[in-house]
Amino acid sequence: MVDNNQYKKVYTYALGFLEKNKPEGINLAPYYEADSKCTTLEGVFKRFVISAQNYQSMPNVIGITRNADRKKRIEEILRNYDIGYVSTLNADDLYNRFRDEFNITSKDCKQNSWYKWSHAIVDSAVFLSEFSTYEDFDNFVNLFDYNVHTRMALPLLIAEKISGIGFALACDMLKELGYVSYPKPDVHLMDVFAELGLCKRDPLDTFEAVVKMAEVCGETPYKVDKVFWLICSGRYYKDDMENNKVRPLKKEFIEEAKGLL
Repeated sequence: MVDNNQYKKVYTYALGFLEKNKPEGINLAPYYEADSKCTTLEGVFKRFVISAQNYQSMPNVIGITRNADRKKRIEEILRNYDIGYVSTLNADDLYNRFRDEFNITSKDCKQNSWYKWSHAIVDSAVFLSEFSTYEDFDNFVNLFDYNVHTRMALPLLIAEKISGIGFALACDMLKELGYVSYPKPDVHLMDVFAELGLCKRDPLDTFEAVVKMAEVCGETPYKVDKVFWLICSGRYYKDDMENNKVRPLKKEFIEEAKGLL
């Protein structure tokens, strides 16, 4: 059983560790604030499309966030995130369209990143087509924000509805839409929290532990997530640095933080 003092110790140390090791001139405050919520269903769909490729090497393979020309061409294929149109597409046809458009030569199989992404895109459009307005979607999300257990139910539902989207990616979708009650229990957070004995190395357990830490420390789960993510990834993406990245410090942080517990 983890007591509140352990959460406080680890989080307080993480804040100091990040502040001490951040690149010179970096202001961390903007990283702790979520972007403004979008106000349209098309904006929600765009976020779903982007989050669906936020897994392992897929951002480099797909390139929608890293290649302006490819982003433009993908948006043209999706008719600028037209939910009604995309929801009627056959996912295999969309996949083949991408293969032709971008001259994809990787193996044609169900494990292909483009194949998985295409199916996630169409499933996302079908799911979002059930909402008539953005307000309808927003009200739906807020229904789950009663406590940590009801909150977990929403990404589980999304993961069930959208192929290739696990619990962590569903959390990422919600987090990046501005719902700050949702951390993303990715490999970094699972590694840190499990190594420090705060929870099992499991997405749901990690989600619950991050939310608990946030409650104990008077922070949003979004901010707690971001503190550990910056330590582990070294990606200061809001600043104009070469590649926006410095050396990840996950191993060093874990070794030092273990001495607190």
